[in-house]
Amino acid sequence: MKSYHTDDVALTFLNDIPAIGPLLPCKEDALKVTRSYLRLIDKLAREKKDHQRCSLRFIKQKDGRFTLVVRGPGMAIETLSNLDELMLQRFKRGLKGNMFILTSFFNEPDGTLACLALAEGMGAVLYSPG
Repeated sequence: MKSYHTDDVALTFLNDIPAIGPLLPCKEDALKVTRSYLRLIDKLAREKKDHQRCSLRFIKQKDGRFTLVVRGPGMAIETLSNLDELMLQRFKRGLKGNMFILTSFFNEPDGTLACLALAEGMGAVLYSPG
């Protein structure tokens, strides 16, 4: 499994679907963050059907990096911060089917990078049209 990471963010591909998320020091932290994502995204998904759909935006931070924001009617979730331009380009190139997994990553005790979507099946599968 080919993975890319910075100090804050990691990216891998599961069957050609990009999985992206924060890189956290341990599995427990990764579980907490991913559970939080799932609760908030579930709340967005339960909004009234006559409202507009959720949208994804990459907002440029003052330091030149990006934050992924999921917006719904009356609510916005900053899901991923400190995404550098190289990581953003790798992510966008991998979005062939307009689908990706928002999850978390953590360092195993032996120092290897682990993806929570693969290790525990935890993550939100999101569709981003166009």
